Amino acid sequence: MIKFYALIILSICGITKLSGQTINAIDSSAIDAIMHQHTSENLPGMALGIVHQGEIIFEDYLGYANFEFAVDVDQNTRFNIASNGKQFTALCILKLQGEGKLDIDDDIRKYLQGFYSSIEDPITIRQLLAHSSGTRDIHTLWSLQGKNWWKTFVGNEEALELLKAQRDLNFKPGSNYLYSNSNYILLTEIVKVVSGQEFDDYAKDLFASLDMSQTSYLSNYMEVIPNRARPYAKWEEWREFPSVTDIHGDGNLYTTLGDQLKWEQIIQQNNGQYLSQDLIQASQEALQSFPELAYGYGLQFEEYEGLNYSFHDGSSGAYHATFLRFPEYQLSVVIMVNSGAVPSNYAAWQVAKLFIEIEDPVRPEYPGLPENIEDFAKISDLEGHYQNEEGTVIKIVQRGDSLYREIYDRKPTALIQEEKAMFQYQSLADLKMNFSNISKEDQAFTLYLSSQKPATYYKKSDLSFNQYDKEALNARFVNAETGTEIKLQYQEGDRYTLSKNGRARDAQLILADFLLMNSYEIYITRDNQGRVNGLLVNNGRMQKVKFERVD
Repeated sequence: MIKFYALIILSICGITKLSGQTINAIDSSAIDAIMHQHTSENLPGMALGIVHQGEIIFEDYLGYANFEFAVDVDQNTRFNIASNGKQFTALCILKLQGEGKLDIDDDIRKYLQGFYSSIEDPITIRQLLAHSSGTRDIHTLWSLQGKNWWKTFVGNEEALELLKAQRDLNFKPGSNYLYSNSNYILLTEIVKVVSGQEFDDYAKDLFASLDMSQTSYLSNYMEVIPNRARPYAKWEEWREFPSVTDIHGDGNLYTTLGDQLKWEQIIQQNNGQYLSQDLIQASQEALQSFPELAYGYGLQFEEYEGLNYSFHDGSSGAYHATFLRFPEYQLSVVIMVNSGAVPSNYAAWQVAKLFIEIEDPVRPEYPGLPENIEDFAKISDLEGHYQNEEGTVIKIVQRGDSLYREIYDRKPTALIQEEKAMFQYQSLADLKMNFSNISKEDQAFTLYLSSQKPATYYKKSDLSFNQYDKEALNARFVNAETGTEIKLQYQEGDRYTLSKNGRARDAQLILADFLLMNSYEIYITRDNQGRVNGLLVNNGRMQKVKFERVD
């Protein structure tokens, strides 16, 4: 096993001064211990490096790049850093803007003819970069069709074809944030149209100019990548994680630790040797901020106990990668692994906290009990469906003399009466559920726990299974954008069979005209006469997909 250390002990004095900040001195053995906590010489591998003030101060490798031939991870090993490649797709866009060939405030349809023609609002390149365009995630769309990205022969061409068929967005462009890989696939096409080169060729030229010759996007899954780390996941025993996808630009970037540390040096030094100082500075800035989140050119920006930092995580099958950047300290931590069992973000923070002293935070104290506790006449007055602002539904139901909390796809929890209409969870006595405005229009309950902000759920109109026509939902529905068919068939109680492209699953009626099936939220739509005429389907990064009734 080959190891590289630029500095064995960072400072014999214990502390290094840096621009008004301090950075701890660390013996390299402390970092080595963290690496061995997550993997070892005979397990899938890890590459870890640290750059400080433009200098590589730590570089180390551990584990196997290839089990079959017992090949160690070393300085030549190329990992797939997945979504961490987004920063370089964004860099291509920035470079083209610097050359005057595009403006990130241009509407994307200036370059992408035929895309989103039914959307009247501008959809800008800036919004693609910042995940605020509203585009539906391509992988979630494929999942709706029943395709699995890692075992389906698909590439950017197929992705663009499906995105071109979309007639709606998750939300009005620029009004919200929702991470979507589609944004960066669309960016690759813009680079192609503007530059006249295939995206991966344009990016390869950029990497060559940055002296990152071991870095390239994989646009053909059959391509031979020298020294590629094979991806391994633990399914009882270690197995190689399969993938036949050609999707790239949103990820699928293969690189060495040395190349990535080179990039961190370029960012920290920013001397104009490789790219203009203005371009490098711009690449590290936020583009758009939303509550508690800011996103830039393939970067997320957050604050931890008063410390500003940027980062990104990449995950593709068993490949995981993380970089953390702390501008105030001119410190970067980079980790790449080919093991599905290693949490790269957690490991990166373990290393970062060795260098940066962060005081124990003062945790906010929230009220653990309500100010007022009401009484109620009978326990059935508390039954019903309650929903919070995020849309989560909790059902309160009486069983015998006891009250229970039910949430879709979770084990029911008994509620123990503590005082009048205040109950405690049987599974967590400190968690209180207090009912208020009982038998009134705005009946609700609030959850209290001293370590979290109180959360209020409001009672919805009672869903009477005797009054609600459950069989009225028995129908077939089709989404023209994806060619997906959903068929609903009522079974009994609140249960339905939902067949998606012929594959049957169980679904549950949660509220009137609202069903859940695994992670899918399904809303029934009706015409002016109240007849069922369609569905609206949500699933994570894909929202408001319209299905029309066809029988």
